[in-house]
Amino acid sequence: MKQALRSIAVPIFAGAIAFGLAGPASAEERKLSAAEIEQALSGNTVDGDWKGTAFKQYFAPDGGTTYVAAGSPPSIGKWKVDAEKDQYCSWWQGSGWDCYNILSGGKDSIIWEVPSDGYRANSTVLSGKKL
Repeated sequence: MKQALRSIAVPIFAGAIAFGLAGPASAEERKLSAAEIEQALSGNTVDGDWKGTAFKQYFAPDGGTTYVAAGSPPSIGKWKVDAEKDQYCSWWQGSGWDCYNILSGGKDSIIWEVPSDGYRANSTVLSGKKL
């Protein structure tokens, strides 16, 4: 479960208006494009809950990422965007790369979706590094 949490955390805000994340909370969900995911995550933090565990994750512009689950030490990994599949992907020691769909979730929020089983988790995007 810890691996799944780290792989799913994501942030955004800078440019959120450009791809509809700053719209009303009732905005229609839609899958973000690779460019929108990159813009949303790079240099930002996501604050969310994955199957009952609160987490924050920062996405450095250089592709590094720091994931902090409640009550656990930080984990350091890598992140990238798969332009062919319009997905966010993360890498963690011992587990390799995993990719996820990212949907717009309304004002300052995104929805993580696991492609294999459809599980979804909501997150709030915080501008900058806010671990």
